[in-house]
Amino acid sequence: PRTVVTIHDLGYFHFPQAHPPLARLYLDLSTRWNARVAAHVIADSQATKDDLVRHYAIAPGKITVAYPGRDEDLRRVDDPSAIEAVKYRYNVTGDYLLYIGTLQPRKNLTRLIQAFSNLQSQISDFKMVIAGGMGWLYADIFAEAKRLGLESQVLFPGRVAEEDKAALLSGAEAFVFPSLYEGFGLPVVEAMQCGTPVICSNTSSLPEVAGDAALLVDPLDVDALAQAMARLLDDADLRRTLIERGYAQAQRFSWAACAARVLAALESVAQG
Repeated sequence: PRTVVTIHDLGYFHFPQAHPPLARLYLDLSTRWNARVAAHVIADSQATKDDLVRHYAIAPGKITVAYPGRDEDLRRVDDPSAIEAVKYRYNVTGDYLLYIGTLQPRKNLTRLIQAFSNLQSQISDFKMVIAGGMGWLYADIFAEAKRLGLESQVLFPGRVAEEDKAALLSGAEAFVFPSLYEGFGLPVVEAMQCGTPVICSNTSSLPEVAGDAALLVDPLDVDALAQAMARLLDDADLRRTLIERGYAQAQRFSWAACAARVLAALESVAQG
């Protein structure tokens, strides 16, 4: 039987050190095999499609880009008491910058903590909230906060319940997502839906996802990341512009559009 396979990303090619060796080998072999034997491939982004063409010599015509959709129920929380209740639940006090995602090397969180440390003279009263479940090779992340003496300012509240996400995003001064590589990067869309200005990496699929609605930075440049955070906190006009653009950008990603593209690919395979 002919198959259609979805491939989310080839991050293990770009940042092999961010994956355990056996996982990297498995990802490479299984993705290569699936991409070659499938009748058609669905990719989460143009960046993933380009990687499949470049690394596995898959014909571009065999790949359809179908962006994932947003959760249309996720929206800004304007009730201060609701935001405060969620902050209390996760032991977050005062003003804060926010990251949400798995704690693993590919998310580039040690550099995020270094950039936050560089800003201490300007925003000593701010917290950096790094929320999410444990992935792998995460000990360095906690160690970096300790090394820089930021244990009281860098907070690790763990995994965020879906029903708390909107309030936590809405309460943040900015959402910072310095990931080294993403097949799509849904957290960026979620922050935009909640009216939170975004800073994210200028690599992989993230420029596609963010469009002109975020500050894009080189994720390997700690100073650039710190400067972007300082600029966003300092410039009210920029914040307003990014929030407005973010609402519009998030609307681009719908499950109806994704389903239509996937269905068209399936029908073309069925017709041979």
